[in-house]
Amino acid sequence: MTPFDDHRNGQAHDRRRTSTRSNKPWRWLAAGGTLAVLAGCGGGSPAPPAAVERSATVKVLHLQARQAVDMARLPADVLPNRRTVLAAEVGGVVERLTVTEGSRVREGETLVSIDTRALQQALAEAEAIYRRAQADFERAEQLAERRSITRQQLIDARAAHDVALARLESARLQLSKSQVKAPWDGTVAVKRVEVGDFAVPGQPLLELVDTARLKVRAFAPAADVPYLKEGAPARVVLEGIQGEVGADGWVTRLGVELDPEARTLALEVELANPGGSWRPGMLARIELPRRVLDQAILVPLSAVIDYEKEKVIYLVEEGRARRQVVELGPVIGEEVVISKGVSPGAVVIVEGHQQVSDGQRVVEAG
Repeated sequence: MTPFDDHRNGQAHDRRRTSTRSNKPWRWLAAGGTLAVLAGCGGGSPAPPAAVERSATVKVLHLQARQAVDMARLPADVLPNRRTVLAAEVGGVVERLTVTEGSRVREGETLVSIDTRALQQALAEAEAIYRRAQADFERAEQLAERRSITRQQLIDARAAHDVALARLESARLQLSKSQVKAPWDGTVAVKRVEVGDFAVPGQPLLELVDTARLKVRAFAPAADVPYLKEGAPARVVLEGIQGEVGADGWVTRLGVELDPEARTLALEVELANPGGSWRPGMLARIELPRRVLDQAILVPLSAVIDYEKEKVIYLVEEGRARRQVVELGPVIGEEVVISKGVSPGAVVIVEGHQQVSDGQRVVEAG
């Protein structure tokens, strides 16, 4: 090999190294292009879709100011208008009993007779003694006119007459006491004696009640006392009876002072009881108007939620629920007065509010 041949071989080797180095960048560019094409053809993971906002379907109420009557509702007991215990005034055997429990009686009717035979005998004896004393006194007066007896003898005759008359009245009174009579029209509630029993003075025999009119008694808390007055109209509703059974009456009595422990004031409502369908002992409630509220805003009680020691409702503003803290006033039936927190025209959620959150999109139910 000549030197010229060595030179040509060296040039050829240099051209091959240069060509190899110059081709490497193109190879990497080609590979990158291939990867880009593969990625564009779905070879990689797709991007996650945007989250869809959940909306809630609710029922709403458009608030309007209106007049409302604030009512006091007090648990009460139904009582007879009058009740009395008839007791024996004289001792003796019960000879006659004309009534039983539930019997209707009239004023002056004899209900029980006690040992009348012995008292009738005592009366007959007193009448005889009186007739003799009266005859002796009349004879003494005649003799005194003729001055046939002394003045002292006339005085003694008059005294004997007066004593006999007093004993006669006493015998009549004892006989009348042996007959227990009804003091007024009413119904026998309790019978505590039977024929043949021996009664002693003061022993209870019968309990009589007057249910033609009824008293309904309740105890009002101190906060309601300023609104109460005698003669005010009231409604009484029986509790525990299917359907509302009520009657109208008026406040007939207010207590003089509040109970120092319970801080309540006794009150009574009187009402008629036609037909006697209402019975003493029934449970009832008294409804009394406290005050009339003008321009009051009311929402259903169910629309109010307890939230972190506060009372809140949910309003609808621009299609979204907004939590609103409110202050409550008196409860009127199934509604409550909102004293602070909303204005007329607001839209409050009344159904579905338990499932919404503040700021959530809502849709009004059709």
